[in-house]
Amino acid sequence: MKIAICDDERIYQEELLRYFQQMLSASKPECRYFISGEELLASDFEYDFLFLDIEMPGIDGIQVKNILEKTRSQARIIFTTSHQERMIEAFGEKVIGFIQKPFPKDSLVSIFEKMNTFYNRKRVEWDDGGKHYAIPADSICYIEAQDKYTCLVSDTEKYLIRRPLKEWENILPQNSFCRVNRSFLINLKLFDKMANQIVLGEGKAIRLSRKDKSAIEEKYKSYIRERAGYI
Repeated sequence: MKIAICDDERIYQEELLRYFQQMLSASKPECRYFISGEELLASDFEYDFLFLDIEMPGIDGIQVKNILEKTRSQARIIFTTSHQERMIEAFGEKVIGFIQKPFPKDSLVSIFEKMNTFYNRKRVEWDDGGKHYAIPADSICYIEAQDKYTCLVSDTEKYLIRRPLKEWENILPQNSFCRVNRSFLINLKLFDKMANQIVLGEGKAIRLSRKDKSAIEEKYKSYIRERAGYI
């Protein structure tokens, strides 16, 4: 496990490191420190998790998060903050939690459990043409039915697989994937609540029918509470 800490206050970097050594000693995580958003963004260090301070001189944590969301990185963000009033700005696709400064021990225990869950997250596997494929389930954006095949679109690739949509429904985590019509099974991270549509990218979107809207919105609420609840 690789962890980055971006905070302009050394005291909080050292406090997090102590907890890493206690709670993650068996996995021996690799940690790297950054004192500014600029230093983090300039680094080529590839991390699994980022503890990111919201309030920093120069590029702050919210701006760093917005930049990272435009990249293909699968790294997950945990915001560390003394400013609860900025939490609304901090929600995002890659954000898995928030910790109030100074860090309560029970909050750190909870977030480390969540980190382990994401680090060992469910993977989807299949064979095709003599080659074995395995990708994280949460990297899947959507799956579209195409006759006897399905087109799986991830954050980085597209795959044509001989597997029906119904089978995918049973394989993928039901708390984060939703069947929106006969042809599409989508990751709820694509749901744009304000526009009442599923944004597929490349100019494609699915408008929600009145029949589907209520059920999808309820599932989306549960998804948001689970993924981005304040810890």
